[in-house]
Amino acid sequence: MSTTEKTVLPLPHWQPPPITKEDHEWADILTVDLSKYDTDREELVKTVETALSRDGFFYVVNHGLTQETLRRQFDIGQHAFDGVSQEEKVKHEAPIKEKGSFIGYKLPNFWEIKDGVRDRIEHYNFYNNHIDPITRHPEPLQPYVPETKAYLQETRQKVLRRILTLIDGVLQLPEGYLWGLHEDATGHTGDDLLRYMIYDPLTRDEAKKTNGVMLNGHTDFNSISTLVSQPITSLQVLMPDGVWRYVKHQDNALVINIGDQLSFMSGGILKGTMHRVVSPPEDQRHFRRLGVFHFAHFINGVPISLLPSKKVQEEGRVIFPGKIPTTDEWEIARIKSYGVGEFTKGDVFDTEIISGIEVRHYH
Repeated sequence: MSTTEKTVLPLPHWQPPPITKEDHEWADILTVDLSKYDTDREELVKTVETALSRDGFFYVVNHGLTQETLRRQFDIGQHAFDGVSQEEKVKHEAPIKEKGSFIGYKLPNFWEIKDGVRDRIEHYNFYNNHIDPITRHPEPLQPYVPETKAYLQETRQKVLRRILTLIDGVLQLPEGYLWGLHEDATGHTGDDLLRYMIYDPLTRDEAKKTNGVMLNGHTDFNSISTLVSQPITSLQVLMPDGVWRYVKHQDNALVINIGDQLSFMSGGILKGTMHRVVSPPEDQRHFRRLGVFHFAHFINGVPISLLPSKKVQEEGRVIFPGKIPTTDEWEIARIKSYGVGEFTKGDVFDTEIISGIEVRHYH
């Protein structure tokens, strides 16, 4: 049963903004058609291999999530920002710098973009497991928690599990190996999170100071990230030729990329690509950009060491020069420092050192 069939509580509908009429240089991102998963898996493995060794991003279509299900998630996401009072949001603010956790609200003006300009981004995070009971959420959101958790489980099974199996094929691992690092035989899972995220437009003065950047260029911290494609043209990927290009919207498609942890465990064979969010084209600039994300995580305590694959062992490289952090240690360290850490400033990007390796933050 899909999540929409379980829906009984009405909400104001999210109205997708019109797509831009401006032409742009789009990122050449490959598409994985999951309708071929059972009939032509070898072709999909080759597509994923090319995408993740070249630019780290790909679209997924025919994934089994209905358009109604995805639209409903935007309805709930809109409610998380417009249907909850500021007092409640502050009460449920995430302990980002204190504990390295996104659980709850990330409120605007928390991160510095550049030269004193603070972010205009708000997000709210639902977690996958026992750490996130219904009573943890603001009262206006509590009726929708079961539905959101059901969607999270649906996307884990229909999208994440199948994508991980394709990556098993890329890395020449036994089928199901990577899924077993996300959910073990007892049902214990990683701390996946489902995020609703909204961007308010920068002022023209702010955009001038940041060169239009709304969220600095970064790699994700986790294993696999999934974004539901939405109409605002803002997401850019740093392509192999060193040029930032826009990700083009595709109705009912998902945009998937590799995070640090899976990239590191592959010895760099899989590319964790830099991406950022910039001010939309002029004809979309006045809209708020609402996003729905699934950030998959390995089970806590897993060392971020090279995977036991001949391909990884022979073609990959050792990432950490010293002590190897665990999955949760890396996640916590990156959450704590992102946008608020003491970085070494540069013209193109700033840097910091985490667990002995350089982490870049592009302007």
